[in-house]
Amino acid sequence: MTLLILLVVFGGTMLLVVATYQYLNRQRLVTRELVHQRLAHDSSVTAGPALSILKEERASSFEFLNRMLEGRSFTTWLAIQLDRAGSKQSVGAFVLMTALVAVVGWLVGHRAGVLGAVAFGAIGALAPYVNLKRLQRKRMRALENQLPEAIDMLVNAMKAGYSLQAAMKFIGEEMSDPLGPEFTRFYDEQRLGVDVRLALNNLAARSDTLDLKMFVTALLIQRESGGNLAEVMTNLSTLMRERVALRGEIDTLTAEPRMSAVVLTMLPIALFALINIMNRNYVQPLYDTATGHMLLIYGTVSVMIGYFVLRRMGNVDI
Repeated sequence: MTLLILLVVFGGTMLLVVATYQYLNRQRLVTRELVHQRLAHDSSVTAGPALSILKEERASSFEFLNRMLEGRSFTTWLAIQLDRAGSKQSVGAFVLMTALVAVVGWLVGHRAGVLGAVAFGAIGALAPYVNLKRLQRKRMRALENQLPEAIDMLVNAMKAGYSLQAAMKFIGEEMSDPLGPEFTRFYDEQRLGVDVRLALNNLAARSDTLDLKMFVTALLIQRESGGNLAEVMTNLSTLMRERVALRGEIDTLTAEPRMSAVVLTMLPIALFALINIMNRNYVQPLYDTATGHMLLIYGTVSVMIGYFVLRRMGNVDI
């Protein structure tokens, strides 16, 4: 009952904050809506989504949060992390989501006392970041799998007479997400005046994968020293395919410890839930006593540490 009351209070507070923001900025919001309506009825405006060549620099659509985050190194770092994960979230939206999950975790753990609230709040605060890193790893793996094929397309296009920039544009149009948009972004940057070297370095920095860094390095060296770019790219594509095959073999050999991490993590959780259903009185002291609260926190933290250790044992860098 207490947890329900706390959730209702939290929800009401969030609604109050949003309503206050809407009230304080009502004039600006009304003006913006009138402008949108006028543009929508203006026959001279081409139908379709609004486009802009300017990069969105605001960290959040909420003015107070934007002022807190704007110009800080943490904001820049988090924006890079979101970009590498392919997330469309703004920095402000990610921060608000993290705060919301942390508060929900704190409310859930509040039943186990102050330590429980702190532990579950910390878990809730870390959960969005852990998920962000998971999305990054998934996207990087997809990039590495697509890159050998993209290099083959680059070699064939340049043999057919395309320039490097035109070949990169061609790959960007033909390849699917996530590699295609990255090559298109490189082409757009250099077309708008960015130096090719800087655009290539930006491509490598956004993706942060070893294969793409090797690709960019090979291009930059060839631009400085000359040579047969097609031969270099062909050898690089062969090397990357061998690395992908080796990674597949390693994943097969390390499947056991990775599966053990999942099984050994879910086993105590499932057993605890089963005991709660079959014999609630047996575990009731864990909820009613301070020692029980400490044991619950210790068990939760131990299971999480064990999971990450076993997962790390199954990860082999090549």
